[in-house]
This record gives sequence, structure tokens and C-alpha cells, in this order.
Amino acid sequence: MDWTEFALALAVFLGSHVIPMRFRAPLIARLGRRTYLVGYSLLSLALLYWLILAAGRAPFVELWPQQLWMRWLVNIAMPVAIAATCLGGMAGLMAGLTLWAGTHLLANGDLAHAVLFGLLLAYALFGLSIGLRKGIAIRTGWQRIVAVPFIWAALLHLHPLLIGVSPLP
Repeated sequence: MDWTEFALALAVFLGSHVIPMRFRAPLIARLGRRTYLVGYSLLSLALLYWLILAAGRAPFVELWPQQLWMRWLVNIAMPVAIAATCLGGMAGLMAGLTLWAGTHLLANGDLAHAVLFGLLLAYALFGLSIGLRKGIAIRTGWQRIVAVPFIWAALLHLHPLLIGVSPLP
């Protein structure tokens, strides 16, 4: 095992969030805003998934030991993060990512995950600061409110299958 896949996945993920700014306007003009956002979101999720799997396959270098309370903290924070993401517009998305990355950083005490979640936390905090300057747009509606517990339950139950680790303490 080496760090090659993790470094490559990290470079591609970060590049996918920097390079598209040059092509955003032409792609939106050609595809339409909605199609662009859906396509870019799906690409980002696929690359994030690869990055998470690559971090799990990287050599294990412990920075701090995992404690039981750390997993509880993640499990308590995740419904709040999902609610913020579903209901809070762009600032809510960044707040949800901040909670997700911060709690996962704490719960995963190895070098690869510290790099992964540390960078994602910094990115989310930067995005949150921009989003808060633009204002918080609360998007309620029964569909969004009802979606929160279903998304949380789906992520909780799919986590062992997709990530390979149970989030339960």
C-alpha cells in the first residue's frame, strides 16, 4: 500500500473544484443552469466518494486514538448537518459540510482522513463565510422537512456498504 491513489484522488477532487470556474459560464450557456448544476454535483459526489475510499485504502498512520464518544458525536451531528443542507440554501450546505467534515475529522484519527476532512473543513468554512455574507435563505417545505430523517436513515444504513465502516458506536 502506498499514498498514490489518495494523492491522485485528492488532486482530481481539488482540481474539479478549481478548474471548472473557467468553464462555468460557457457550460451554463450551453447546458442550462439546472443541467450544469446537476451534472457538476454528480461529478463532485462521485469524486468525493473515490477520495473517501482512497483515504481508507491509504497507509494507516495514527495521529490520535478513536474514542467511543467521537462516534456518538458524529451520529448526533449528522441529522443537524443534513437538516442544514436540505433547508438552508448555500449557507446551509456549507454549514452542513462544516459539521460533517469537522465531526468526521475528529472521529477518524489517522493521517489520510485528517488530510481529507481537514481540507474539506477548511473549504466548507471558507464557503460558509461567503454564504453568510450573501445571507441565509431558509427553504422550507414539507418535502424538504420530511426528506431529512429519510436521508439520515439512508446514509446511516448505507454507510457500512458504501464506505466499509459502520458509523454506529
